[in-house]
Amino acid sequence: MRYVTVASLLILASAVPVAAQTLNITADPATATIYKLKAQDSSLVALGTGQAKLKLEKNDDNVVLVKLEGFREVRRNFPKGAEYKDKNYTIALTKRIVQLQVLPYDAQIIVNGDAKGTKSLDLEVEEGKATTVEITKRGFATLKRVYRWDKGGDMPPAAEKLELVDRKVLVSAGPAGAQLFDNDTKIGEADAEFTVKRGTCSSVTAKKAGFLQREATYCNKDGLPDPPLNDRLTLSGRVVNVAGPPNSRIIVNQKFAANGSFLVQIADGSCVKVRVEQLAFISYEREYCAQANAPVPPLEDVISLRQDDSYAASVASDQANVNVTVEVGKYTEEQAWKLISSIVLSHFDVLENSDSQTGYLRTAWQLKTYGENNDVVIRTRIILKRSNDAPLRYALKIVSERNRFAGVSVKDDENFVPWDRILNTYKDVISEAQSRMK
Repeated sequence: MRYVTVASLLILASAVPVAAQTLNITADPATATIYKLKAQDSSLVALGTGQAKLKLEKNDDNVVLVKLEGFREVRRNFPKGAEYKDKNYTIALTKRIVQLQVLPYDAQIIVNGDAKGTKSLDLEVEEGKATTVEITKRGFATLKRVYRWDKGGDMPPAAEKLELVDRKVLVSAGPAGAQLFDNDTKIGEADAEFTVKRGTCSSVTAKKAGFLQREATYCNKDGLPDPPLNDRLTLSGRVVNVAGPPNSRIIVNQKFAANGSFLVQIADGSCVKVRVEQLAFISYEREYCAQANAPVPPLEDVISLRQDDSYAASVASDQANVNVTVEVGKYTEEQAWKLISSIVLSHFDVLENSDSQTGYLRTAWQLKTYGENNDVVIRTRIILKRSNDAPLRYALKIVSERNRFAGVSVKDDENFVPWDRILNTYKDVISEAQSRMK
């Protein structure tokens, strides 16, 4: 009988070879390469693309790396001696890598609300999740990208260059209550961020009722200065909406502006004289100023004109301010002069000049005022000249003028203009002279 000791059994057991374990590794995506990390020198040994067999080695962590350009690599350990019920293992790459390059280089990269630096970034986009990237820099419009990777869907790019090209200008406006507009679209009260797209010029307009609006243009073009980071549009000058009767004439600084109504613009530090006039009505005059110590002009001046009574007291006449011939019939020159002089004196009290030898006569001005404040002044005179000796003939002129502005001196000729009407008091002077001198 042979006896086998325990020690002998142990020696025999150690002499029997143990089968090496082999695992089947599958990569997802199938284009990924499967590597094994050598424990001796940490170098990589390619096992295959898409699929590979991993032979587990004793005293080794059996580290496997799955790599594919554009993805975050995945590392997994298969230490020998662990229990592996399933021989097949799939290693999936679940994080897409987008290599971002950012311009300008000092622009800030913000990922999902967290600052991640400047210039460049390897952005991780996890499968099934959205990642938001914002590129920001003062003076530029923020650039925003959302990257998402869903299984079976389109993948984010492996690399992307993000450049800030549109400019931002922070525009403020004053005084209080001013509003900012881009064309006709309101973009802000008091201040607004305004975008100027690359290769364009854009304008912002500041407006406030009663003020001259102000416009500023900003350009984002090569060869032109960059837009400012900040700008302020301060409104100055004034605007008054002068509204008269529909058929009235609006005169601004002695120049015709419009009929009915007109937006009168007053430059800062200046004054503007406005007159509203209409036939048969007393003119309205006012001066508006945009000066520090002057009353603030109204937003709107609605004007009602008062009736001009001088029109009811006169007639339109083509004989006003023209020489009308008076023929002398049976009278001698002396008789004719006495008669025509008496006709004139029956209507005019004072003669300024009378010379029978030369046949010249001129009356003094006779004045008539109208309106509650004597706003309208009509002055009338007669000028008589002997125009022919044989046959004897006179030229008689009724000079009819009215004041241009209320409150002016009647002695200053420049304050009066010819009037194409004759007061009823004098309307028959010419016809009386022509009939009596026959």
